[in-house]
Amino acid sequence: MSFEKRLILKPLTIGILMIMYTSVLLFSEMLVYWGMLLFSFFLLFLDLPKKAFSFVLVYIFLFTGIKILSKIFIIDGWLGSIYTMGLIVIKLFPLWSLAGIATNFNISEIIASLRKTKLPNNLCVGVSIFIRFIPEYKRYLNEIKEGLKVRNISFNILQPIHSIEMYLVPMIYKAFETGNVLTCALITKGIEFDCKKTSYADLSLTWCDYAAMIVGVGFIGIAIWEKLQK
Repeated sequence: MSFEKRLILKPLTIGILMIMYTSVLLFSEMLVYWGMLLFSFFLLFLDLPKKAFSFVLVYIFLFTGIKILSKIFIIDGWLGSIYTMGLIVIKLFPLWSLAGIATNFNISEIIASLRKTKLPNNLCVGVSIFIRFIPEYKRYLNEIKEGLKVRNISFNILQPIHSIEMYLVPMIYKAFETGNVLTCALITKGIEFDCKKTSYADLSLTWCDYAAMIVGVGFIGIAIWEKLQK
């Protein structure tokens, strides 16, 4: 994955927006929800147009599927569980869009941004690695799928445990392999030394960052106002 393109917003801004969205999404009305969704799509489009297009298509597919499901079938039993999970995914989609931006930051930028908040160093490193390697494990899963396809092995719904094992075991191996590489890289960079760390990237907030955070605060204000009106 290339990091040559500098994203408009800083990692710290995206993190603050994700916290704001999390505090509002679960109790917001539809007006605030649609506003947050469109704003997150807008930010994603500014930085990563191709990824934004794919996110929009996935959202349209899920939203349409949920609507069709509720119109055609009686929502109960296992179908009700699928319907509920689909609603949760749709409800949290503004967060997924912001996470799509966060996963394209360089891991060093994420760590440096989190350190500015005075969080513990171990927490900064752990959160940064988690965010950064989400797309990597998606790539690992595709590699495993291609390997099984070459061996003419496919997922068998009649043997779900065995089929999951075929994906899970290689994924665990990949996780251990990645962990060893990361450990060596972190030791080489002196991550364990308790001293002031610097960063090559300019992580100072710009007017775009402040404007995005003001919009996020606006969503919180509107959500609280809507609740007080009831």
